[in-house]
Amino acid sequence: MKKQFLILLIIFAASFGYSQKNYTVTFTELTLKMAQEPRPIIIKIYTDWCAICKLQNKQIEKDSNLMQLLVNNYYYIAFNAESHEAIVFNGKVYHFIPQGTGGINALAAELSKAKSSYPYWVFLDSDYKILFQYNGLLKSKHLNTLLKP
Repeated sequence: MKKQFLILLIIFAASFGYSQKNYTVTFTELTLKMAQEPRPIIIKIYTDWCAICKLQNKQIEKDSNLMQLLVNNYYYIAFNAESHEAIVFNGKVYHFIPQGTGGINALAAELSKAKSSYPYWVFLDSDYKILFQYNGLLKSKHLNTLLKP
């Protein structure tokens, strides 16, 4: 009985730790964090239906060096382009824009220049100026190179 309980506890702890994305921040957290400690911002725009986006997530989560770079040097936001939430970003509020049977959040449209191909990467400096944009899968090796201080 004790062994079964211990095994269940270990499985729960491992799955909980894996599912936690402690290297990401939300837009609400970003506002607070930028006020305390300005840093460059990385936004990966994705959708739930994007298979390449899911592959990108797995690559990031498997690379501990990459996750440490994100945690220590940047604010990383994984942003669902189809989010219905109103988002405050750099002092402006962005809302969902319905389009046919779906739609896009106005911030995703603005950052990606209305391209609906995902993932879409946006790198900003601490003053919210766009430094780099990329559409598509970025291999861990390339991300590491781009993010090295």
